[in-house]
Amino acid sequence: MDFGRRVFLAAIILSLTGAAQAARTEPLYLTGGTVISMVAGQRPFPATVLIDDGRINAISPAMHPPARARVIDISGRYLFPGFIDMHAHVTFLPTGMLGSYDRGTSEQVLKMMLAYGITTVRNPAAPAAEGVKLRDDVADGRIAGPRILTAGEPLNGKPLVTEAQIRAEVDRQANAGVDYIKVYANSTPLQTAAAIDEAHKRGLKVIGHLQETDWPTAAAQGIDAVTHGVSWSASALPPDKRDAYRAEQKRVGAMKARIFWLESVDVGGPEIGKVVASLKQHHVSDDPTLIVYKTKFVPAEEYRSQENLGLAPLTMRESWRGGGFTADWTPADYARMAKAWPKMLQLIYRYYREGVLLTTGTDLPNQFVVPGKSLHQEMELLVQAGIPAEEVLAMSTRNAATVLGLAGDIGTVEAGKRADLVVLRKNPLADIRNSSQIDLVVVKGRLLKPAALLGGR
Repeated sequence: MDFGRRVFLAAIILSLTGAAQAARTEPLYLTGGTVISMVAGQRPFPATVLIDDGRINAISPAMHPPARARVIDISGRYLFPGFIDMHAHVTFLPTGMLGSYDRGTSEQVLKMMLAYGITTVRNPAAPAAEGVKLRDDVADGRIAGPRILTAGEPLNGKPLVTEAQIRAEVDRQANAGVDYIKVYANSTPLQTAAAIDEAHKRGLKVIGHLQETDWPTAAAQGIDAVTHGVSWSASALPPDKRDAYRAEQKRVGAMKARIFWLESVDVGGPEIGKVVASLKQHHVSDDPTLIVYKTKFVPAEEYRSQENLGLAPLTMRESWRGGGFTADWTPADYARMAKAWPKMLQLIYRYYREGVLLTTGTDLPNQFVVPGKSLHQEMELLVQAGIPAEEVLAMSTRNAATVLGLAGDIGTVEAGKRADLVVLRKNPLADIRNSSQIDLVVVKGRLLKPAALLGGR
């Protein structure tokens, strides 16, 4: 190699080294706080935490900060793992899955989620190319946001009908770089089976928002996760209610027929027992998304107030006008659903009590589901269902990390793990509402202030 070429290569190496050093975050020394590690069985403890190069370097009751570290006194506060939203459509499409993509609003959504302590999201359906690009832009530091794992366009029975078409679509999305494949409500058992098989051949997990294929069938086929608290499948109802439910779907439409479904379901019955057993046997997780049901089905001022809705980006609020999926509901319809609503909470509690692996998700940007804040509202609803606060917090951290295959990297506060953390003013174990009392957010070792993140909303 001639001298000029050696000099040229050396210059490139020095340039890259300098860029890497510039990108490296300063060490953080968080002292005086109480660590709520979310390690199973470990109680809160006072400790100092040293963060360097994006990772938790050490956790100790007494150590000295490195000379170059930034010392942050968090006395009286609580250090907690970053929250994980397992159902957040962060690629914002104002008019739904077939609409145009709004990148600007998507970036606003990501900042809002960070401000509320959410450091990882699963984007369970998106235009594949745009979802992958948004994920990679966050990962490469081009925009601020939680770590994203994304699916592509949902497979929904049509227009992809044949097994060959479904497999080709899975391959297309895999080649685009998605992390998951999503099967949707109208996917038949044969179509769902083909999608799962092809996805697993490509090393991809499959998420299911299912109805035509019921949960026990999909679990036996090998699906990795289901979404929402219930499938609304007829097979989950007592046999003497199924024909009436199908007739109700034809008479009033799928959404309004859900009132009848919830009225008719036997929470303690064998049909739900079969659902629970199948999820447990096949290690299928579920994110109940109670918040998206509550905001649609049981109107409440806390969700529809200007104080709550005013937090969302303007374009998102505009997309909520018109009443959404329940625009044709009458006061009587809402009253029936409100009366049946406790059964929804009882169903989720049965899943928890009998050992289904649960996580937390919101299904934003559905109507009145505010980015970031809604995850904390979801946790409050899960506590209302009877699940202890500590277990709900585990759903939003440790459980979610396990389902994502990232338990070795996130979900608990432990040395060696990625420094995705929140500093809370109050103890969330004492009151789940304290989960939103966020002072500081740390993402991959970078210190962020919620007010600064929300300032550009």
